[in-house]
Amino acid sequence: MADIYKFKVKLIKLEDVIWRDIEITSVSNVAKLGYSIMVAFECDGSHLFSIRHNGKLYEILYDNYLVMEPTFDPIKTKLSSLKMAIGDVLTMKYDYGAGWTFSLELIEIFKMEPNTGYYYPHVADGRGRGIMENTSPAELLEAVDYTDKTGEVPTAVDLFSGKEKEWDYRQFIVEFCNGRMYGGIMRLRNSYER
Repeated sequence: MADIYKFKVKLIKLEDVIWRDIEITSVSNVAKLGYSIMVAFECDGSHLFSIRHNGKLYEILYDNYLVMEPTFDPIKTKLSSLKMAIGDVLTMKYDYGAGWTFSLELIEIFKMEPNTGYYYPHVADGRGRGIMENTSPAELLEAVDYTDKTGEVPTAVDLFSGKEKEWDYRQFIVEFCNGRMYGGIMRLRNSYER
């Protein structure tokens, strides 16, 4: 029987306005945790990512990739093998050029109920919309401040349609997020692992 790990995942520099509680099985690998975070925060998966725990860096390496420190394979590493305890904090970086950083605090461990494996990963709670792809945390912070000060919603260019759309950081619907989880993880797994 697997355990369920519940992480409080916060977007660094915007911890109070953009966060998620993500539940995932202990038999999932570190890469799947990363994919779950990317889906939950609306990342399109077009950039590299890494997760750090207890001084170890977990990162998918590609040919001709310059390695600056020893890395461990997140695809071959199950979360249970990290031997985490409540209060442990992991760090995830996404899009190294932009500098998106997430804090992942393990806040709860509980037994998975029988026949519920299909339910995980799952977003239990959250606040705020995800990131704005191909921008920086500083630009996202400016958009949040602009909305807070003026009440107006800025626009951002949608990468798929090329059209400008309103981008309201306050929008977060947990059901919508979970509705995208399974397909989003499969898409990211195919993209990163094949």
